[in-house]
Amino acid sequence: MGRLPRLRLRPFHAMRFDEAAVGDLGEVTSPPYDTMDRQMIGRLLDEHPRNIVRVVLPRLVGEPMQVGSPYLRAGQLLRRWRRQGVLRTDVEPGLYVYEYADASTTVRGLVGALELRKRSAGLVLPHEDVIPDMVSDRLALMVATRANLEPILLVYDGAGGTREVLDRATAEEPLFAVDAPDGTRHRVWAITDHVAIRAVNRSLAPQVALIADGHHRHASYQQLRRRHRSIGDGPGPWDRGLAMLIDQSEWPLRLSAIHRSVAELALTSVIEQARDAVYAVVDGAELGGALPPTPTEAGEFVVADNGRWVRLRRSAPADSVSDAELLHESMLPGWEVTPDRLGYHHDVAQTVHTAEQEAGVSVLMHPPSVDQVMTVARAGKVMPRKSTSFGPKPRTGLLMRSLDDEV
Repeated sequence: MGRLPRLRLRPFHAMRFDEAAVGDLGEVTSPPYDTMDRQMIGRLLDEHPRNIVRVVLPRLVGEPMQVGSPYLRAGQLLRRWRRQGVLRTDVEPGLYVYEYADASTTVRGLVGALELRKRSAGLVLPHEDVIPDMVSDRLALMVATRANLEPILLVYDGAGGTREVLDRATAEEPLFAVDAPDGTRHRVWAITDHVAIRAVNRSLAPQVALIADGHHRHASYQQLRRRHRSIGDGPGPWDRGLAMLIDQSEWPLRLSAIHRSVAELALTSVIEQARDAVYAVVDGAELGGALPPTPTEAGEFVVADNGRWVRLRRSAPADSVSDAELLHESMLPGWEVTPDRLGYHHDVAQTVHTAEQEAGVSVLMHPPSVDQVMTVARAGKVMPRKSTSFGPKPRTGLLMRSLDDEV
């Protein structure tokens, strides 16, 4: 009988920017690719010619006169940066302790090459549906660059099992420290000691991890692995994917909502539909130039146009249906909204602005709890795409993994 699959992080050769070549690491790295709008991306590109956005989002940063695949150009640029010494690869493989903080939350976790398993193994649990085009986008980039450019983010309840190893590592001077332009702070330490790495994996072995961020990248990891296996390739670096694991019992992440903008929808239509639906209008007001309020409890939605807002509340028992499920399965069909009219946003102001630009409404959501998300995941179910936002998130470009550096 074979051994049961276990959650395991393998050491890897980190690919990272050389400070001697690029200067301030905060200026060449970025927030996660799917949290930035075009204005932020443009600002990062203007501020430094070697910002990682040029590789991570090639479809948005290609010059009009360029031809060929944007993914191919991204791969060529990454390889050129490696040849020029802009990017360096650590000689000794290791796991990395990554600590980062914003104004209110400090997070500490382990970054390594996660051994990939079939979903049926139940070791890494998704909780959201994915958008096929976004999976294809991340897969195409991964194939062209032969790299994992940012780790997926996993949380688990490890009861502090890795704390001793992390404390020992962080007692030393960090490998590097970064104060990013967005006010976040980042420090990284390398763990290359084999005894410490074995201790980490003994602690991780019985755990089950929840995907907090990176559903599309995790799906692309799996597709890349299947692609190599389908053409007869044996074991290789495609059997692993870059991941950061955080013990939620020690360093809990915040769970925030992801709001929606709905193009070409009138607020009056939303109010009219509420008369015969499973939700009702309970209050509202004129905006007067201010942002609308956010929902104060589960089962609430705040919907706004450019002049006023209304608060919607479930008029039927919630049962086990999440707010995102109610919105996508009951409310949006009643409003006759097609997927191409939906936008997903982490920020209220961005949601409102987009809705105004598209002659529509903003739908502000209330986040589920971590327990609710884990319950859904353990049951083998998924929430509608973009239902949750765990944060704060790691910064893109600090720790990367090239498949060419591993066997």
